[in-house]
Amino acid sequence: MKKLISILLFLISFSFVHAQCSTEVQVDTVSVLPNGDVIIGWEPSPDAGILSYDIYSLNPLTGANDSIDATNTTTFFYVIPFDTIQKYQITQIGVVANCGVGIGISPLTFFYNTIKLNQQIDICNASVNLTWNAYTDFASGVNVLYHVFVSVNGGGFQFVGSTNSLSYKYEGLVVGTNYQFFVRAEENNGGGPFTTSSNLVDVSGNFLKNPTFLYLYTASVQDSSNIMVQFYVDTAADIRNYNIKRALSSDMSYSVVGSVNDYNGMDPLLEFFDEEVDAKNNSYVYQIEAVNQCNQTKITSNIGKTVQLSAIPDKLSSTNKLDWNYYEGWKGNVFEYQIYRQSKNDVNYNLIATIPASFTQNTFTDNVANEIQGTGEYCYKILAVEKNTVHVDNLPTATSYSNEICVKHEPSLYIANAFEPLSEFNSTFKPSAILFELSTYLFVIYDRWGQKVFETTDREVGWNGKFNNSGNNLPMGAYVYVVQFKSNNDEEFQKRGTVTLIR
Repeated sequence: MKKLISILLFLISFSFVHAQCSTEVQVDTVSVLPNGDVIIGWEPSPDAGILSYDIYSLNPLTGANDSIDATNTTTFFYVIPFDTIQKYQITQIGVVANCGVGIGISPLTFFYNTIKLNQQIDICNASVNLTWNAYTDFASGVNVLYHVFVSVNGGGFQFVGSTNSLSYKYEGLVVGTNYQFFVRAEENNGGGPFTTSSNLVDVSGNFLKNPTFLYLYTASVQDSSNIMVQFYVDTAADIRNYNIKRALSSDMSYSVVGSVNDYNGMDPLLEFFDEEVDAKNNSYVYQIEAVNQCNQTKITSNIGKTVQLSAIPDKLSSTNKLDWNYYEGWKGNVFEYQIYRQSKNDVNYNLIATIPASFTQNTFTDNVANEIQGTGEYCYKILAVEKNTVHVDNLPTATSYSNEICVKHEPSLYIANAFEPLSEFNSTFKPSAILFELSTYLFVIYDRWGQKVFETTDREVGWNGKFNNSGNNLPMGAYVYVVQFKSNNDEEFQKRGTVTLIR
């Protein structure tokens, strides 16, 4: 009986001695697999008599060591299923060598963290900010280099960059593209040999879409204080508003003069009416900016330069000289300039000439000597017409009106200073070349003593040298004439002079 007890005590003593493993297990990696499982790997322990490697987790709620599983002595890695990690909120894992049969194990003094990778999309810059916790569990120390990998639309992972920091900015995300990222930590500042990998994070390219085009279709003068700006936009883009910028063509200093907000279902051809202009005396240059929700200007349009028209009347030649600047900014450039004129008694403008844009000077002289209708006032507009060109969404060729400019001719009278009733060419005396319609007309002749010898209210009737054109022939000599008339817009005119009657 004593011998049996001694043997038993010896066995117990022998077992107790060999339960204490002398070397701590060296874990070389704790990585997250693509499916979310966690794999932990370690170096074989040099201790003899190891019965198993036991895997523990640190309970985040109680701080206790919770047993997960045990492996045999020839296995040096263990995979923890994702659902187990999620269920027990496992973030720290340890491995201990078991050198006894349930009597004692080497003390568990060190746990290993996984790398938790997080992502935050920056929609304003089409980028993603990747952040992660430090991995400090390499035996070689904390000199760790982190490598970033990306998979695009399920393709193979590609290396995109390395950093010693705990963040990385990946730029150039494309709308509609799906991305996956993971980070691999490598010891000895990338020298290895051991590494550990983070979890995967998914990034969807669901962020602000930039416009692919923005076209200023036309800038056209409506009247001297109103210019219409039309521009064509990419409605598929994520834009908050469109800023309308304006500059005087003389100084090209832009300022924002208005804005058009973007909204769902809007017509891509937008309009803005600028009512703080002086289009008669200035040419303006417009440009459009597309601004997104991040207050970033994502695209700027072409320019649109309005046509400013000026006119100078020439009384002696009965002409009006027109001058205008080129329209600028169209994709197809200018094909021609159409010149329109309106007299005051006309309801509509009438096309009077077409000038090819290839002319070196934008000028035109309008001869109004034969325009006897109206009041002597003429108004003009120029219509710039774009060349045929292919526009986005098959927009038609554009046009742009200039300002309206009006000029007025005073009555242009030709009155001879002598006439001979018996002459074949100059037998009557009357004013001629009155350029516009009259509401009243009076033509009177006086002799040297102030006696009225002729009077008419018919502008087609002249004096034939007789008393009231039917009496006796009046003697040769100097006579005084008076011409009085009123235009259709009630403007009064009068001219006096002398004429010599020759016989």
